[in-house]
Amino acid sequence: MSNHLEELYDYERWSINIILVSFILFFSGLFLSFLNIENPLTEFIYDYYLDPIIAEETSDAGYNTVNTLTYAFILAMFVVSLAALLRFLGIDSSDYSLIALFPYVFWAVFGEVVEDAQMFDSNLAPYFVSPGIHFQTAFWVISAGSIAYILQKKSKSEKKLEREIELLSSLLILLQFFIYVSSISNSDKVTNQEIDLSLLIIIGIIAIFVPQLLNKSLKIFTPIQRLVYSVGLGGSLIFIGALSAYATHVSSDQLVFWPVMVVIGLPSFLAYCMYTIGSPAVEELSSNGLVAGILPGSMTEEDYLALVSPEKDLIESLRKKAIGASPVVFLAVAGQLLDGLATWIGIDYFNYKEKHVFSAWIIEQFDTAAGFVVIKLGLGLLIWYFFTISNFENRQQHLRLLIGLAMLVVGMAPGLRDVFRLALGV
Repeated sequence: MSNHLEELYDYERWSINIILVSFILFFSGLFLSFLNIENPLTEFIYDYYLDPIIAEETSDAGYNTVNTLTYAFILAMFVVSLAALLRFLGIDSSDYSLIALFPYVFWAVFGEVVEDAQMFDSNLAPYFVSPGIHFQTAFWVISAGSIAYILQKKSKSEKKLEREIELLSSLLILLQFFIYVSSISNSDKVTNQEIDLSLLIIIGIIAIFVPQLLNKSLKIFTPIQRLVYSVGLGGSLIFIGALSAYATHVSSDQLVFWPVMVVIGLPSFLAYCMYTIGSPAVEELSSNGLVAGILPGSMTEEDYLALVSPEKDLIESLRKKAIGASPVVFLAVAGQLLDGLATWIGIDYFNYKEKHVFSAWIIEQFDTAAGFVVIKLGLGLLIWYFFTISNFENRQQHLRLLIGLAMLVVGMAPGLRDVFRLALGV
């Protein structure tokens, strides 16, 4: 029997240890605070992490150089550690896993916008402020994935497993419905302004039956992907229902939808072009049993670089186009453009302010937020170039997937949040 710990790459061991040490330090600081013991660790945690989160809930502040760098570093360590865990569990590492996780980008975005509109009660609102929203999103992903993983291991019948996945998907969406609708209906905003929640109830009920309504189209997924995707999509619809109710309540003069068309339309067109241009290359490689950027079998990058073969020549001739057609890449690149456009329109046309430290510095250097679009396009080009020159070993496919997902989230999520806030006048 193999020891999984011995199968870890060195960088995976380091990442896991760094995360463990970070959690120990963080909770040690909180415990010392609970004991009313003054110490530098607790002061540091409150000054740079907890106090900014509390401030963001009321004034939309929350970012400084220290916590921004920390969040970026921990995200990188988490990506590496999670990739190792998914590999040991045997989770599918194909692009379908990325697609299954994609609804959670919208889940987090719509949830934050509902909080921005002050539609959650005081008990739940703090959990929709960064970084709490990310932990909450992870909770639903892990819960759905764990349940499906256990069912898949125990089930001996595919049809029975399919019915169980469908039923549990609806139950988890129903649980979200009860939690979030209860909070929304009890919020001061809704009760004081008597916001009609009929649309929320209607769309929420439809969301509960999403697994049944999309039964045939969801069969492309594995059971784990199916449950994760359904729960994320259903939860997103619940928040869309809340935002729809809010939109019908406010004055039509407050609603501005042209930025949404620009901010989503242009990146969508870019993603479509990358996919269309690269698809023939992907198909040609696939017909020969090859994938650009992913090494076959147990081949290492050193082996690949030293290799001389017609297959390698074919990969290298089609690599640039094929990489661009991967959802891991074109969604991440489009997400960067989306964030740049949302920032530009929000700041230069609607007098929004940039709260992220480094983004604000970049905009200040250009003296216009339009320069941020250029920087984001450049970052998108760097993402494409990174995947173009990278050769991931077969065991590193989960890492490749999660790197793309992380790049997608840090670009697309804040951009979508900004543009939907702007559209609703929040």
